[in-house]
Amino acid sequence: MIVAHEVNRAPAAPMRVGLVHDYFTQRGGAERLAERIAMLYPDAAVYTSVVDPATAPRSIDARRITTSRLQRLYSAGVPLKALAPLMGSAFRALQIDQYDAVVSSSAAFSHHIRPARDTVHICYCHTPPAFLYRQDYFAGSRVGRLAMMPATASMRRDDRRAAARVDRYVANSHFTAARIRRSYGVEAEVLYPAIDTEAFLPSTDESGRFLVVSRLRPHKAIDLAIAAANLHRLPLDIVGEGSDQARLEALAGPTVRFLGWQSDEAVASAMARCIALVVPGIEDFGMVSAEVQAAGRPPIGSFVGGTAEIVRDGETGYLVRDRTPAAFAEAMVRAARERLDPAVLVASARRFDVGTFATSLHRLVTETRAAEATR
Repeated sequence: MIVAHEVNRAPAAPMRVGLVHDYFTQRGGAERLAERIAMLYPDAAVYTSVVDPATAPRSIDARRITTSRLQRLYSAGVPLKALAPLMGSAFRALQIDQYDAVVSSSAAFSHHIRPARDTVHICYCHTPPAFLYRQDYFAGSRVGRLAMMPATASMRRDDRRAAARVDRYVANSHFTAARIRRSYGVEAEVLYPAIDTEAFLPSTDESGRFLVVSRLRPHKAIDLAIAAANLHRLPLDIVGEGSDQARLEALAGPTVRFLGWQSDEAVASAMARCIALVVPGIEDFGMVSAEVQAAGRPPIGSFVGGTAEIVRDGETGYLVRDRTPAAFAEAMVRAARERLDPAVLVASARRFDVGTFATSLHRLVTETRAAEATR
């Protein structure tokens, strides 16, 4: 979550920095982190493929943002997924040759950018493009998988060539670093995303309900949390919107409520009062798990993925070995029965505070630029 009234800025750097992000068409974790990076470099221009005015980043002045040639098609109603085969070339066509360093924030195609030969390119990778490298991305959508198959082989080749041009890869977790290694054959160092811990305040109020905060997409596995709640009629609130909402609503029992989109302030309040936050998907990092810790409440997630890098089972949350409704229901019952120390949870979240991220990112950028200058 980003709070505009308090910005930790990177130390002044004697270099020109350009920023790149895939697209601003939703408000997921990658978009919030891209906003944070833009706040750390307030004078930097921001390049992206397309922007949806309804979800445009609130903390970035629109005059800072340059979109690609795909913006006209997107504004005319062409779906983002239909533009995917054109994304790589659209980023390569952007004019971005006036910088000493470029930082791309990528879970899709922004690392395809082609800066000048003497510009260093640092890619902060949230994950290699899921629809190119992950079998679970089209879970529940056989039509989508078949529709994309003819293009994906060629797109993977282009994507790997783009990755090879990046000077330095930075991953948002060790889990993502392993994916980068498998996808690109590149070793990435790890810098966990920035969490604005001061935006959360632990509370003694109790909602008596479990919480999910997520985009409602098939690969987020929200159906697993719903099935777990249905097993024991556990009270569960689901915050978020997405393409999977109708299917999920049909699965929900009487104790499950869909609250739709909520403001950052409402989400922070719900986190501070919930029994626990359920994170049923396999997350690359999973910023919500650290955020709920900052609010003094435990996350429940999988032993696989980024959640396991945030949570110590039974101390700062709960980890589930078997990703089944029964296993998640057991962890939810355990969380309702126990009460973890809020101070320990908050201390865990502070490992990911904005100041730590800002210092580390600036160091990576300046080190990479200095290394290039001495070649």
